[in-house]
Amino acid sequence: MELLENSAPEKKVQPINLKKEIGKYIRKWPWFLLSMAIFYTAAKIYLRYAEPQYFSKTSLKLQESKSKNSAALSDLKNLGVGVSGDNELQGETQIIVSKPILTSVAKNLNLDVSFYSVGNIKEVELYKDSPLSGKIIKISNPERFSGASYILNPNGNNSFTLENSKTVYSFGKPSEFPFGTVQIDAKPGFALKVPVKVVFRSISRVVAGLENGVKVNLPPDKGLLMELSLVGPVPKKSEDILDELTKQYIIDGKNDKNQEAQNTQDFINDRLAIITDDLSGIEGEKERFKRTNQITNLEAQANIAVNNAEENTKAILAQSMQLDLVNSVLAASAGNQLLPSGMGLPSGADTSIAQYNDLMLTRNRVLKQATAENPAVIEMNKQIASLKNLIRQNLIESRENLQLQLGQAKAQLNQAKGSISKYPTQEKMFRSIDRQQNLKEQLYLYLLQKREENAITLAVTAPKAKIINPAYTTGVVEPNNRQIIYGSLVLGFLLPLLVFVGGQVLDTKVHSKQQILTLIPEASVIAEIPFNDEENAMVHPNDFSVFAESFRILSSNLKYVIRAKELHHSGVILVTSSVKGEGKTTISMNLALTLAGKSKVLVMGADIRNPQLQRFVPGENRGLTDYLISEDTDASSYIVPSKINDNLDVLFSGQIAPNPNDLLDMDKFDLLIEDLKTRYDYIVLDSAPVMLVSDTLHLIENSDVVLYAVKSDFTDKEMITFAAGFQKENRIKNMAFILNSVKPENTRYGKKYGYGYYSYTHDEKPKWWKKFV
Repeated sequence: MELLENSAPEKKVQPINLKKEIGKYIRKWPWFLLSMAIFYTAAKIYLRYAEPQYFSKTSLKLQESKSKNSAALSDLKNLGVGVSGDNELQGETQIIVSKPILTSVAKNLNLDVSFYSVGNIKEVELYKDSPLSGKIIKISNPERFSGASYILNPNGNNSFTLENSKTVYSFGKPSEFPFGTVQIDAKPGFALKVPVKVVFRSISRVVAGLENGVKVNLPPDKGLLMELSLVGPVPKKSEDILDELTKQYIIDGKNDKNQEAQNTQDFINDRLAIITDDLSGIEGEKERFKRTNQITNLEAQANIAVNNAEENTKAILAQSMQLDLVNSVLAASAGNQLLPSGMGLPSGADTSIAQYNDLMLTRNRVLKQATAENPAVIEMNKQIASLKNLIRQNLIESRENLQLQLGQAKAQLNQAKGSISKYPTQEKMFRSIDRQQNLKEQLYLYLLQKREENAITLAVTAPKAKIINPAYTTGVVEPNNRQIIYGSLVLGFLLPLLVFVGGQVLDTKVHSKQQILTLIPEASVIAEIPFNDEENAMVHPNDFSVFAESFRILSSNLKYVIRAKELHHSGVILVTSSVKGEGKTTISMNLALTLAGKSKVLVMGADIRNPQLQRFVPGENRGLTDYLISEDTDASSYIVPSKINDNLDVLFSGQIAPNPNDLLDMDKFDLLIEDLKTRYDYIVLDSAPVMLVSDTLHLIENSDVVLYAVKSDFTDKEMITFAAGFQKENRIKNMAFILNSVKPENTRYGKKYGYGYYSYTHDEKPKWWKKFV
């Protein structure tokens, strides 16, 4: 230990000594070596008996949905084959490992029955090399059955028995096993000579194993390529499973396609039957409509009706004009005036009117020359009257004929108008019927065409996928010998490292000076007392052991601390700690012995509750408490020589008192300390622990230096924090720590350089088994 190291307060946190931290674990090298050897041996044993796992794979090329064979059906949904996008491609990766397909694979390959060779440590599956084959005929309780295994022992050439059973079963015949009925067959050319293990599994369990085992991969940037892989202990079995899986997948695709086409055909036939009935009904309705409305050609009949209406309208106009003319002429015929002629009257009327007008003109000329009684005039009057009556009779007949024709024309016009008014409605209804007929006919023809196209699809059986690479095995993937060996060595190294690091992390004890400085950077640690397995270790004259050297360094550092206070009297040294058992008395006694080499020293037992000085200095338990309660003013009679060193005297604690606080707080105790300062160079007070009792608080005022003992591997780190609070609360300005019972590896330099000037090689070498501790 260096002299007075860290005697002055430091505020800076001490850096971690990486070399020392690594050295802690290097010293544990036997544990690392032993752990690595154990793990290495375990890895070798594992590799010796581990069953190798082989990697098998196969490749498929999926067909696109738009192919030449299905192009004719491109306008019908769900009739194509293959995939047409990433989403469908991802869906195919789930379809190929679906339970129905895997169930078909398991049943076709009879994967629910397996045979194994019987070994002491491991069992090897006999796939193609098995002398037996088997199948499950019936399971008694399928819901509860998951699997069963039996050992088959040969019993002649054609029979066998089960292990621990005397029942004899025959090959090739159904046998009643506890879970159901099975049949075990002997393969031709093979003979059962040694016991064989048979394992029965439920199909659901086999399918679950295939679901977890078969891996589907879509290689990037390779179009519609799909890769299937399986890892298993029997390469041939894995290859057969992959080949059967691709086969069942292609069959499933064909079945799906045929099922779709068959469903489409059924749908088309059903629709054709319905549309045929609908079309027949529409044609019958069209026929009834024409018959009811007497329609042969609606458009032609409408044109005829329009023409009739036009002709009748013209006839009505002409006849109305004739009728008006006849009525006018008839009205004019009532007088003796001339009648209009050339008006388009009936031909007979116009002739009679012409004759009438001629006679009237002749008569009027004759009357200008003769009288009315003129025979010629009378004759002409008779002729005029006769013609007039004839004209009137003709006009009346003409009027009646015109009225009759006009009525007929109006009737025909009204009939034509009625027909014309009905034609739009009839045309609307007829067009609706005709439209339905055309729609049904088009749909009927369309479905007839699709039925033929679907028949072509049913005839074409293009596979859903093409096998690019049949199943093949690349090699062993498990176990990886190199990885396991290296991994075992790494784990063998990490396990003790984790144990040591974990122990260090969970360790709450103080072990080294550095830990104290880490918790209290400003602390002063003036000594490290090495571990000594003696019960009452003491420093002897001419002692050059590490233990003695540590107390010499302690005394030297302590003298510098006391000298720094510029004391003009003897130094009073108070030794205390947090709890009992941290070595206060040992430190007090050995420090006093070290100081007593050249100075007069008194060691006082100030721990009245639990006195310990008698362990080092035998004597009567009479001392401090006896003096304090007595009437004596001089303590010389209570002080005894140590008989170890002539310069060392001892003041025992005396009888255990019920009120230590009151005794140590007496003025008489203060006077005692003042008196002892005049008689001794150093006074060492062995006090009680400050964390348990408050006795020591009364001693601080009379002390020049407080030495706080911390025991390595014993004192908890929380007690260091308590010590810092204790110093602060009591305003102790001159307090230093002593690390007691330090192991060599916890010193600053460790075992390599020894302790101080003296190497540990001077001491007795530890036993070989202690190197592992």
